[in-house]
Amino acid sequence: MRKLSTLVLLLTLVSNFAFAQSTSSMRSPSLAEMNARVETIVTQLTLDEKLDLLGGVDGFFIRDVPRLNLPRLKMADGPIGVRNFGPATAFAGGIALTASWNTTLAELVGRELGRDSRAKGVHFLLAPGVNINRAPMNGRNFEYFGEDPFLASRMAVNYINGVQSQGVSATVKHFLGNNSEFDRHNTDSIIDERALREIYMPAFEASVKEARVGAIMDSYNLTNGFHMSQNKYLLTDVVRKDWGFDGIMMSDWSATYDGVEATNAGQDLEMPSGLHMNRQALKAAIEQGSWVPPRDLVGSIRTRLN
Repeated sequence: MRKLSTLVLLLTLVSNFAFAQSTSSMRSPSLAEMNARVETIVTQLTLDEKLDLLGGVDGFFIRDVPRLNLPRLKMADGPIGVRNFGPATAFAGGIALTASWNTTLAELVGRELGRDSRAKGVHFLLAPGVNINRAPMNGRNFEYFGEDPFLASRMAVNYINGVQSQGVSATVKHFLGNNSEFDRHNTDSIIDERALREIYMPAFEASVKEARVGAIMDSYNLTNGFHMSQNKYLLTDVVRKDWGFDGIMMSDWSATYDGVEATNAGQDLEMPSGLHMNRQALKAAIEQGSWVPPRDLVGSIRTRLN
């Protein structure tokens, strides 16, 4: 059976080394050394432990495996500030930041958000939000980078570079067509292929190809008939294969509707808990042959956080 949640393990190791480097002279491990360590750890994980890693825990954490010294990974909401775990500096909303047309400022804001994240022990900042403003009544337009795909792309790349320069993974969101807060679990964004490629995808694509963002959060809504957590064409064919994304594909909070369909579509992690992606649902699917386990990324993952 192919390995499960290898990416989570690798990011755990990378994050551990990155955080250790901030307080010691410990040298950065090579990719080969990390791969070897991960291979060793994976062989010691039980199937239940592997499946448990596919679901979050305690609201904003990737669960730990204490017996193998794998710590929990901590997440915090953005994008205007590091919202969780105490007070934080609030920065300009996404649309206000974009109105400056200042990509240097975007990187500076990202860097300061990364510093705030590090101060709180946060590994994943759930930001930036880059959805194109499709409908003026969308309640989250203020978080996003406007309606121009080129400008949104430039702001996103610099923002992410700033965050990740501090050893924190950015999480670009909400993929894709997240254009309504009203009835957001059921709305269906119907978008033709040309509009997807030329308008709605460029900011996400640039985040992957240029900024090498560590994580993508998929959205609540359906796009062209499929919930985004189950949209294999967009999550796997486009993001993984076309763009070469090798990071974590996580759900928005409670935006997973079918664990087997989500894992088959390419989602790696269900947040905030494994309500659907759990050992009960997935072990049964494995036994029935209806689940294709996630890819093995040990040989291809690139370190971003050291």
